[in-house]
Amino acid sequence: MSFYNLFKFAPAEWFPFREQEVLDSVVNEDFYARQGKKFENPDFELKVVFEVENYYATDIMQRIRMSDVRDEKLVMVVSSPENAVFISATEAINKYQISCRNVHIFFTYEYANEKGEVATWQSPYSRSGHFMRYFYNRLEEHLRMPMENIHFWTEENIDTYSDEIAALGGADVVYTSLSWSGGIGAIDPESFPAKSVDELLTMGSRLVTPMPEMIVHDSLRGMFGCAGDLGNVPPKAVTIGPKDLMASKEWIDFEFLTACGGNPAHQKFPLRLAMFGPVDHRNMGSIMRLHKGTCYLSPAVAEPPQSPPDFLDLEDKLAEIRSKEEK
Repeated sequence: MSFYNLFKFAPAEWFPFREQEVLDSVVNEDFYARQGKKFENPDFELKVVFEVENYYATDIMQRIRMSDVRDEKLVMVVSSPENAVFISATEAINKYQISCRNVHIFFTYEYANEKGEVATWQSPYSRSGHFMRYFYNRLEEHLRMPMENIHFWTEENIDTYSDEIAALGGADVVYTSLSWSGGIGAIDPESFPAKSVDELLTMGSRLVTPMPEMIVHDSLRGMFGCAGDLGNVPPKAVTIGPKDLMASKEWIDFEFLTACGGNPAHQKFPLRLAMFGPVDHRNMGSIMRLHKGTCYLSPAVAEPPQSPPDFLDLEDKLAEIRSKEEK
């Protein structure tokens, strides 16, 4: 049998960025070859590293240590749940008796229900709750930041959360990770419908209905039993906006998510589109290339996102087998 007609199709209608030439080209990009400072902002860097979680934990610990040594305020916008990261960071903070007294914590986003009611940190469904259990509560009591320095999402501050960050001088650092379709956490083109990059970068905090893929993405997390339990993931979220990301002094992105107990890394393609596609309001992750910061990715994410079609060299392989058999 010969393959004479390559099956062609357009991307699904819901996918934000649908320019086929770009989608086809980015899959061939090599992260290892593109490491370093080769992007729009000369202070943005791409790095492939082993154990990305350790870089996250070390970055948190070092920034808090310096805020203690210098007795300076530190404003951090953290992604959660990253329980292994939080545990590693608190182990070092406790061991070296680093005070968190100057640290202010904000959260990239938090779950909300269909009525827009925000999950409190005491809820098992709360993303900030994981920070409280695996970071705050694990710190020795005298090393903890004051509770008023932890800025939780509420129904009352949805539209003013960006203002709360700005009131403290903006974030010193913001930590992010891409969603399955290339959104930055809960920041996606459907919830931030801009007509240009310039417009996108003016948008702040809000209540959003995440794209369906985000529900699927989160259903694979440990907090939902790694079970794909779609009915157990809250349907809405409150999130910071692109304005807050760009106002931060430094932006650190971590890409290392794999399916629980398996090898698939569903950030392989979205990160390629973010790093090597155009800077575009539909290509949300691409805006990080405009900012000072670092994107750390694991070797699993750096692997090619597609397997080569098996039929392209099938005839040659069959001929080689027949030749050996005839001998």
